[in-house]
Amino acid sequence: MLSCRLSSSLDPNTVSVRRESSKDSFLTSGTRVLKHVNQIEVVKTYKSEWNLFIKSVTDSFAANYTCKADHQVLLSDVQLLILFAPKIDYSGISSPEEIVDEGGTVELTCAFTGEPLPKLTWFRGDVKQLTGITGSKLVMRDVKRYATDFYTCRGENSVSFEDYTINLIVKFHVEIDVMEKTIYVKRGGMFTLSCIAQGAPLYDAYWIDVHELKVKSSMWKYDFYSEPAGAHVPAKFVTLVTRTGTLTVFDFGTYTCEAKGEGTVARATVEVIEHKDSKEHVPHTSNGFN
Repeated sequence: MLSCRLSSSLDPNTVSVRRESSKDSFLTSGTRVLKHVNQIEVVKTYKSEWNLFIKSVTDSFAANYTCKADHQVLLSDVQLLILFAPKIDYSGISSPEEIVDEGGTVELTCAFTGEPLPKLTWFRGDVKQLTGITGSKLVMRDVKRYATDFYTCRGENSVSFEDYTINLIVKFHVEIDVMEKTIYVKRGGMFTLSCIAQGAPLYDAYWIDVHELKVKSSMWKYDFYSEPAGAHVPAKFVTLVTRTGTLTVFDFGTYTCEAKGEGTVARATVEVIEHKDSKEHVPHTSNGFN
């Protein structure tokens, strides 16, 4: 309801009152509605009032409204702001998935409409941890693989808030590292080989045994495990375990952990050596990756 009242110096019986807006020009003349007839009424609570009542307000009614009497006498001048929740402006945002090479620069952008104009804040991860960065752009230079994550831009105003999430993928060549490069084991015993494979993309990671066969869990002499190794980096722990009593003289030699990426293959080897009861052969141990 936008009020308009005559001053005491004007006679409501003889004066003519008109309403206009900065968008639609003349809206009413007296009590007659000229535009938006289904949404606008002129309400006269008192003889000297010509109040403008707008029903089912949309943001299209945001404008400057004036009420004038004869001879361009200004009775009221009101700016109407229509408050509405933030909405994503798809013409000014990054795609839902952005890919950048490690060491490069990436610029994530977002945009929202809303009244009042939304404040933009950036969050990281599924738990939406504050990054301390505000504004429409999140720029990262010399990007490391650990930047791989979900980044959320939140547009917030006094009405509500809306989120837009971007999945950032940092590409890098596949890499392989092994727990131990040499192990000693007795014939008839068993051993465990472990490696970690990293890469983006990382298509596959597996062990190749001494007979140059790709190890599968279905093989009678091996158990094979592959499990994720990190939350923000595409990495897998790949483990090969021999079953008890299967190790023969023909199973000593070189075992290879291999990973495949985009146009690249990485390999690392472990030498499995027969341990004999001789002082010449001393077991090699390691507490971590070499």
